[in-house]
Amino acid sequence: MADNLLEMAVRHLGSSGLGALGKALGLPDGQAEPAFTTSAASVIAAMLNKAGSESGLGALMNLVNESKSLDLSSPADIFADAGKMTSLQQTGGSLLDGILGTKRDGAINVLASALGLNSTKSGSLLRIAAPVVMSLIGKLVKSKGLNMGGLAALLLGQKAHVRDKLPPGFLKELGVANLDELAERTVVETTPREKVHAAAPPPPARKGGIGKWLWPLLIALGVLWALNMCAKKERLDDGTGAVIEQKEEVIVDETPTEPMETAPDTGPVEPMGTSPVPPTTDEAMVDFGTAFREYLANAQRDPNREFALHIEFPTDGSMPNAESLPDVQTLIKIMQEFPGLAIALEGHTDSSGDAAANQKLSESRAQAVMKMLTDAGIDTSRVTASGMGSSSPIADNTTEEGKQKNRRIAVKVTSFSE
Repeated sequence: MADNLLEMAVRHLGSSGLGALGKALGLPDGQAEPAFTTSAASVIAAMLNKAGSESGLGALMNLVNESKSLDLSSPADIFADAGKMTSLQQTGGSLLDGILGTKRDGAINVLASALGLNSTKSGSLLRIAAPVVMSLIGKLVKSKGLNMGGLAALLLGQKAHVRDKLPPGFLKELGVANLDELAERTVVETTPREKVHAAAPPPPARKGGIGKWLWPLLIALGVLWALNMCAKKERLDDGTGAVIEQKEEVIVDETPTEPMETAPDTGPVEPMGTSPVPPTTDEAMVDFGTAFREYLANAQRDPNREFALHIEFPTDGSMPNAESLPDVQTLIKIMQEFPGLAIALEGHTDSSGDAAANQKLSESRAQAVMKMLTDAGIDTSRVTASGMGSSSPIADNTTEEGKQKNRRIAVKVTSFSE
C-alpha cells in the first residue's frame, strides 16, 4: 500500500503540535486538525498538478531535495516560538510559489472560503502545511532512494487519500475538473529513445531492363502468396480457433504503388517452431490477480506461460502511467503472500523507432517495475528484469491502440515452492 502522506503529516504534528498550531493562528477549539488536514491535502493535490509536465516534475524533485534538511522534529516548539514560526512560513511561502505559482492567491481564497477563515489565516495554514508535507516526502525519497519516477508514483498513490479532504473548488482553481483528470495528467520520469530527425531516404529509382517485368511479377507472386495463406489458415485450423501457419516471408525492396490485397485479419498467428504469442482477447480481459493466483494453485501449470500486467507506458516512457499501479500492487501482494515465488519480468515495446533503442527502452521499463517491487520489500533475488524490444508484438503496430498494447510487461514464474 502506498504511503499515506496526509495521515503521516497529521501524525507527525500530534495532538500537542496541532494544539500549538491552533493557538498560534487563533483557530477555534477543535478546528486545528481538520483545518491542517484540508490544507495538507491541498498542498498534495497542488504537487500532483505540478507533476503534470516533465519540467514541473523536475522542479518538484528539486524542491524535495532542498527540503531534506528541514528540521521539523518538534513542531509544537516551532509553533509556540514566534521567530521559528515566521521562519517556517517564509520557507513555506517559497515552496508555495514553486508549487502553485500564479495560482497561489486563488488557492488561498478557496481554502479560506471552505474553512470559514480569512485569507491571512488560510494562507498561514498553507505555508505551514507545505514544508511539513515536503519534509516528509524528502525523508521518503532519501530512505527509499526514489528518483523522479518514484516521486511521481508516490504522489499518484495519494489520490485516494486526499479525494474527500480537498476544499470545494480547489481543483477548479488548478484548472482540472476532478482528481482523476489531475492524476491522468501526471507525467512520470521517461527515458526518451533517440529520435530521428532526418528525412527518410527516398526509395531507389526503378531501373530499365529487367525491372520492367520484375515488379509486376513480384506483385503477382505476392497476391498468390496471400491467397495461399488464406487456404492454409482454413486447412490448419486446429478446432480451437487458433491458427497454425508456416512461417514464410516475401522480401520486397520497394513498396508497390498499388497496395496488395491481403487476407482479412483473423487475430494473432502462431508460427511453427516459435513460442506462443501471448493472448490478446479473452485472457487479457481476466483480472491479472485472479488469473495469476489460479495459475499458482494449479499443480499442472505450464512453466512457459506468461501473464501480461495491465500496465501502460507513455510512448517513450520507462515508468508506468497512473492506471497501471493497481496491477503492480497486486503483484507485490501476491509475492508477499508466497515467499517461495520468484518471477521474471519481460519488457516489450511497440515498433516505433530503432530496434536497439527499443530493446534498451523495454529493459528500462522492466527494471522500473522491478524497482517498484523491490521498493515494496520484495528481495532482489526473487525478481529479474529483461528487455525484449519490439520482437514479440501482441497487437497491430500500425494503430495507436495496438502500439499501446504492445508496450507491456510480461510476468513469468521462474520458481515456486509453497
